[in-house]
Amino acid sequence: MTASRLDPAALCRAVSSPKHGAVASFVGTVRAVHAGRRVKAVSYDCFTPLAEKELARIAAAAEKRWPVRVAVAHRTGRLAVGAASVAIAAGSGHRAEAFAACRFVIEEIKRRVPVWKKEHYLKGDGRWLAGCALHRTRP
Repeated sequence: MTASRLDPAALCRAVSSPKHGAVASFVGTVRAVHAGRRVKAVSYDCFTPLAEKELARIAAAAEKRWPVRVAVAHRTGRLAVGAASVAIAAGSGHRAEAFAACRFVIEEIKRRVPVWKKEHYLKGDGRWLAGCALHRTRP
């Protein structure tokens, strides 16, 4: 979890190895339209100690399930449209495992990590969206 700009290339370098024939990555960005409303920014909030532990658990689960090395980072704070909010990289001997690990990690982040998102709209007030499935309410 970080308030700093994400560096997907650094995550890819972190999981690269001469033994790896593949490095896959996923970058989630702030979209301009959600549910028919024009978005100008999104604010991410979290309980950092728990969120960091859960991110580490998710990465470890992916590394146990596939022969991969995983790096992941998630932003906090207010992000403009187009900014990267989450970045994942997985290095493996083969592309299938690297892609599968990236998909697993983002799906588990959405399900398990206590991160809350407030959309700020061009017209009207912003609103907090439902949190991850395990932590729906914002503190």
